[in-house]
Amino acid sequence: MHLRFGFRTLIAICVALAILLGVVAFVQYRWSKRVAAADIQREREHLNVSASLFVTRFNRNITDAVSFLQNDAQTAWSSGAPLPALPKIVKELYLLDTSGSQARVQRANASGTFAAVSIPEWMKPVDCMSLISTQPLAIISPLFDSVREEPAPGRGRMVLRTSRGGRCFVALLNEDFIKSSLVPTLLQETFGESSMNDYEFAIVSRDRDSERIYGPRVTPDLRRTFFTVPLRSLLPAPKRPPSTSGKSNFLYRQYEIGTINRRAPGPPQLGDGIWELEIARRGMSLPAAFRRERWRDLLLGVSAEMLLGAAIVLLVIGAHRMQQVAEQRMQFVAGISHELRTPVSSISMLSRNQADGLVSGADKVTQYGELIHQQSRRLSEMIEQTLQYAGIHSHLGTRMRTSVDIEAVIAAALDAHKEELAREQFHVEQIVPQGLPAVHGDAGLLRIAIDNLLSNAIKYAKSGRWIGIRAEHSVKERAILVHVSDHGPGIEDSDQERLFEPFYRGRAAVETGASGSGIGLSLVRSAAEAHGGSVTVVSTPGRGSTFTLRIPA
Repeated sequence: MHLRFGFRTLIAICVALAILLGVVAFVQYRWSKRVAAADIQREREHLNVSASLFVTRFNRNITDAVSFLQNDAQTAWSSGAPLPALPKIVKELYLLDTSGSQARVQRANASGTFAAVSIPEWMKPVDCMSLISTQPLAIISPLFDSVREEPAPGRGRMVLRTSRGGRCFVALLNEDFIKSSLVPTLLQETFGESSMNDYEFAIVSRDRDSERIYGPRVTPDLRRTFFTVPLRSLLPAPKRPPSTSGKSNFLYRQYEIGTINRRAPGPPQLGDGIWELEIARRGMSLPAAFRRERWRDLLLGVSAEMLLGAAIVLLVIGAHRMQQVAEQRMQFVAGISHELRTPVSSISMLSRNQADGLVSGADKVTQYGELIHQQSRRLSEMIEQTLQYAGIHSHLGTRMRTSVDIEAVIAAALDAHKEELAREQFHVEQIVPQGLPAVHGDAGLLRIAIDNLLSNAIKYAKSGRWIGIRAEHSVKERAILVHVSDHGPGIEDSDQERLFEPFYRGRAAVETGASGSGIGLSLVRSAAEAHGGSVTVVSTPGRGSTFTLRIPA
């Protein structure tokens, strides 16, 4: 029977599968590259949005502090009422008056009132024209003197002009609160737990040589400036005056920031902020991190594809192997049926002749009896061999473990084949030294193995008429080695690889029509493996074969 699913078909399927997986891997690589670029862009947008939210909320705290100065503090100072509790971000509050020849300072005390104090050293450089002091960190909020309405160029327009004198509030900010509480809280709220785990955050000063305010020194993937006081937060918002003309006019506001007597008016230049938020991916840059994740995903994808390919290949090989086993079993059924039919037919014919009285004379009766005995024994051996195979593969043959004398097993096997060896005129050369170590195993299984090796030699080496059986103790391998040799036709190399497979028969055995079921050598291997051993063959076509049974001792 020819195999319908051959090795070439298997190779073709594997090659096609490899090409398909290669195409899939290439497409996946191209796709992952685009996805990685989109992920980086999306992550940058997320960081930008979160950073903008952080800047907005931080600046809102500064704006709230300025609002406190412009409203609550100015009201309390002008009315003499107690000052409300300072915001957490404000550590100390001062009123600086530079309108005279010498600057004067008042400080808000615990009771909420202002009392004169000596000007602190850090406040001496402070000017009410400034908005922020960085050494130490303070906010300066001017006190405006007047707000007046003036005609503006153009039809129906008015201008609100305001000026400020030489007095201002100086709020010394609580840097410990900002660093230990405000900044970490805002980062957690705006960036989230995931980003806090993936990124490092730092805040540096823009006007003090990148002095670190918060966090470690990093190589930033994103920068964002902050900590600014919006100009509108410093200015009063007067109500719209009634129109003198009775018409509804558009109100145009123009603010002149400065003092009347000290210097020329002009708005202060604050810029984008005095601090800078730096964001860096932990361990590596943002593109490098996404490249690593991309290669990791690619590796996982390719691994999954390789596992899929291996599973398909193993499935194909398994199907091929199952088909081979099925065909071998069909051959076994056909062979065993033929082998069983031959002795059964012979026994039936010989017994029929005797029953019909066609056998006369003592010599004929003896001859017929011997033939019936031989065929019965042949039939019994085939049935016993089949039962042994079934018993070994159902683990029925590995229950009894005792100390086994290998010399006695070899002697028993030779004695069982004594008549057959004599009838076929075989010369047996036996070399079994005394004192071999005993092996721990099943004597019945070992007997089956040696029986089948002898039967195989008798069956296929009739041309040489010689069998050698030799046992030795290998100290290096820690095992008993039993060699069964013959001078038969030998075994082809192509058959040696599958010689011990169940139901397999070599090409020469099939072509010559030699009797056998294909399970004898499989029984030898199963018996050896049941003892943790093995069986090997060395054969040269035309010169004979040597089978070696290895049993650990």
